[in-house]
Amino acid sequence: MNEELYLVAYKDIEQKEIDEALWLKAMAHAGGDKTRAKWAYIDLRVDQMQRDPSLRNSSSRKIRKPTHQSGAYMMWFSILFFMAIITAGVIVDFEAISLVINNGIYFIDIPSLVFVLPTAIFFGISATSWRSYGRCWSYTLGGAKQVSYADANSVARCLKVMGDVSLTMGIIGTFIGAILITQKLEQFSNIGHALNVASLTLVYGIVLKLVSFVAEQRVRNLYLN
Repeated sequence: MNEELYLVAYKDIEQKEIDEALWLKAMAHAGGDKTRAKWAYIDLRVDQMQRDPSLRNSSSRKIRKPTHQSGAYMMWFSILFFMAIITAGVIVDFEAISLVINNGIYFIDIPSLVFVLPTAIFFGISATSWRSYGRCWSYTLGGAKQVSYADANSVARCLKVMGDVSLTMGIIGTFIGAILITQKLEQFSNIGHALNVASLTLVYGIVLKLVSFVAEQRVRNLYLN
């Protein structure tokens, strides 16, 4: 338990979640030397957590150890199963009980993927950090030996943002396509113009929601984490 408390105290300094009064005491012990005060703070913080049961109990939330790897294997199995079901729905002709491989080509479009994926990644990074994004996969697969609560929370937020942005970009792409179609319809009736306006207002609303959402997550990560 002592080893974990020392790790918690070190993480407090690393993530600037410092007890101000305890830090001043450490600075006084170190004669104003910040480097020495850092190590003095760790000793004082560990001693404080050992003497105060409530602090000691709350410190357990600071450390997370990965669960059994079977969870990671099940996650990838679920993804592969999902892809297999989708692939079957695309290339299998259930009436003739035959495979139509060429159907799969209709669902491969690099520009569409580029439209969604990089944006989702960059928004995930902007909402959290490059470090959180880099940890997404190692944390998801249970590869990290010691995980702080704050780090895990930041990684979870990065993953959520990337998922939400991917969905949002997909919706935006759909409406961009609808807008281009309505331009053709305008040549024949006023329906196209009406659909165009309706689509654009939704696109603008989604875009503004997207920007606001990422800004909110950034604030939460900087000040409320």
